[in-house]
Amino acid sequence: MRDDAAARTGHTPDAPFGASPHPRLPVFQAPDGEWYVDRDGLTATTERRWRQAFEPRTIRRRARLASVAGLLRAVLLLVGCAALGAGVGIVVGDSSEAVVVGAAIGALVGVWVALLTMLGEQGSAAPGPVVRVPEDVLLAPVSGPSPRRVWLWSTALDAEARARETIGYEVEVERPAQLASAARARARYAATYRAYVEAATDLGLPPRAPAVPLEP
Repeated sequence: MRDDAAARTGHTPDAPFGASPHPRLPVFQAPDGEWYVDRDGLTATTERRWRQAFEPRTIRRRARLASVAGLLRAVLLLVGCAALGAGVGIVVGDSSEAVVVGAAIGALVGVWVALLTMLGEQGSAAPGPVVRVPEDVLLAPVSGPSPRRVWLWSTALDAEARARETIGYEVEVERPAQLASAARARARYAATYRAYVEAATDLGLPPRAPAVPLEP
């Protein structure tokens, strides 16, 4: 898609950042040929924001730093929990066996806490201030909306499109045990779809029909 965008717009990787303004929307074209929107408008910080979120080299560097920081945090947590467990073993058992058992239990608790922390961080990712603008947004018959409205629409449209890909399978019920998970999936999709409808309505655009009925 990036190569197609570059060919369509004539933008090359060597072109200045944001050199091809869009005629109707407050978006900018990045060196990869794609269109993006800064929630706060095109400012002196936009390029840095874009590179932090989308430039492959910057992403790899940040991922390496995050991995090192996460490993150090996990080691400290493991050692701390093991030491705490050993301390409890000394107080309770007053023997070398109790210390070893306490340290082992503490280390096990530390591993679980570290894993839960990592999973929580992965699941809490939210759209940043700079996001890619979907093709539907670029082609929509609107002119002159604020950057924040385009950002809201882009994020809502993208979220609904991703949810639409799997919701049909998530709400299928073949056994009674699946009723609860299907209801939760339908509720999540309904919230995502309503946010998309609100963003589209704000720009005077007709939303597409939901992928599944919002009520069972």
